[in-house]
Amino acid sequence: MKNAALIRLPGRFPFVLLAALLSIFPAGCADRSASTPPVSSVPAASAEAPLRSMTPPPLVDRNVDILDTELQEWIPALIKKARIPGLQAALIRDGRIVLVRGFGVRNRKTQDPVTDGTIFEAASLTKPFFAYYVMKLIDQGVLELDKPLLGYIPVEMVEAGLGHPLSEPGFHREWLEKITIRHVLSHSAGTPHGESGKPFPLFFEPGTKWKYSADGYEFLQKIIEHLKGDRIDNLMRREVLEPLGMTRSCLVWKPEYEATMANGHDFFGRPIPYRKRTEAIASATLYTTAEDYAKFVVAVLEGRDLKPVTFKEMLTPQIDMDKDKGLGWSLGFGTQRDANGLALWQWGDYGVFRNYVIAYPEKKAGLVYLTNSFLGLSVCSDVVGRVLGGLATGNLALNYWPYDSPRYQYAWDVRDKGSAAAAELKELSRKNPGLFTLAYIKFLAESLSEAGLAPQSLAVLKAYAAERPQSGSARLELAKAYITMKDCKRARRELDKTRAAAEDKVESAAVDWYLDCVSSIEKPVRLDGEYLKKIAGNYGARHLLYKNGRLSYMRDGRDYPPEGQPLIAISPDTFFMENLLYFRIKVEFDASGNPVKLIGLYVEGLPPDESPRDK
Repeated sequence: MKNAALIRLPGRFPFVLLAALLSIFPAGCADRSASTPPVSSVPAASAEAPLRSMTPPPLVDRNVDILDTELQEWIPALIKKARIPGLQAALIRDGRIVLVRGFGVRNRKTQDPVTDGTIFEAASLTKPFFAYYVMKLIDQGVLELDKPLLGYIPVEMVEAGLGHPLSEPGFHREWLEKITIRHVLSHSAGTPHGESGKPFPLFFEPGTKWKYSADGYEFLQKIIEHLKGDRIDNLMRREVLEPLGMTRSCLVWKPEYEATMANGHDFFGRPIPYRKRTEAIASATLYTTAEDYAKFVVAVLEGRDLKPVTFKEMLTPQIDMDKDKGLGWSLGFGTQRDANGLALWQWGDYGVFRNYVIAYPEKKAGLVYLTNSFLGLSVCSDVVGRVLGGLATGNLALNYWPYDSPRYQYAWDVRDKGSAAAAELKELSRKNPGLFTLAYIKFLAESLSEAGLAPQSLAVLKAYAAERPQSGSARLELAKAYITMKDCKRARRELDKTRAAAEDKVESAAVDWYLDCVSSIEKPVRLDGEYLKKIAGNYGARHLLYKNGRLSYMRDGRDYPPEGQPLIAISPDTFFMENLLYFRIKVEFDASGNPVKLIGLYVEGLPPDESPRDK
């Protein structure tokens, strides 16, 4: 597997799955060989989600019974408009959980209802939960807030996780040696968030900037497991879950969840099979309910089981995330300062589960809401404003589209009406400048294709290319669609136009990459079955499967079919997937001709990553 964390986590599910297009959605939780192509930038501020200058006060005096009655009508209507299957919420007032409600359905196909006991994936809401445990360990003397992390574990463990020695040329060893728990919990360590490479990427001197990073949390997880001699799920069960009475929660899958778990739903509302995590990840894998998670929030608001000085330290902003918007980060939670005082917040985004928590420590008021939908954060401002009061500034700054965005409406219209609706792109772009970008069109086309709507996907790409006939990038996307459809003649034609385009030029190496795919479809490379059996096997989190004369690819944590994704050979040692054209797998052999590793290759020029074959 790639060196996506300082200490490797086998089978790790890296961050942002369905929302890997960060130029459209903010960073949540993506392996670059996932179902969407990787990008590295956070989007610019969205005109659809302006920050309001006036912050409404929390509704701390609103009668709960009246509010409950209103919500039982308002939330079902809201999630219906937003196309969110299910939502679960817990409201905190005066340091007590005063309201818990489930709305909608666990699974759009079965129509099983969401109840107070329905289990959701918490996604990144796991991070502050883990941070609370870390602060308890500081009180116990197991950890120190400002001690460099390299002082806790052997150098060999660190170098194994990095994938190279600390002395690797170009590696910022001096930065790594400065990273502390304070930096990790406040996302100011400069560690990656799914990025990889050699040398291992560190982005700035610790404590000087803010950069969201799951990898730092996972590094700290492995340190704690090393010091305590047990897995993090066992440790947190005994030391956090049980003391707080979070009886429905766990960092790994439990068999009893089969009866109560919500299915996540993708962009077009298709239910996704349960993701049964067998390995805990401190940044992401908590299974929980809104009520259980609210028990944790209440404990934080009280400072329960923490020394006063530790409690104060945990809630104190450590670094600015966006100073102009009053956003920062404490030791675990995001912070916002507005007319209501200091608020703690965190968003959760595991693609098909999107969630939010916000709490005002001084008022001991807060809200937790969980959804089983890719669209779950499109209603964040509405839900927070109506149920808790105040403003979800963090969510607004992350630029999730509101549920009534023209982008969503265009997607639904294309899905339902086909090419006629796709042709409306020109007028919509004129009315909504800056919304219908190439990144969005790529995302929409891929989502339609994944939903089995290839004609609609092609129609969207044609409409976009028609408006930008000289755009190399637009032509390339159309060419890729034809490759996926195995229409090699049209694919070659569009690749020729890509190379000759006067605007949005595409590098010749990228055009050649896709031409290789076309050639491999036109003239398949025939490989002997015994050879394919030889290279089939387990390579860490990656797997090559041989069945019925074909080689297929699987990766842990992916929503691939049980038989894997069929591979097409470019050469005897290099393969691609027809629905994942930017990514290739190369098999590396030792001097005796035995396969020893898989190398992931990427058209974007990103560094390759390696997965050694299991012994």
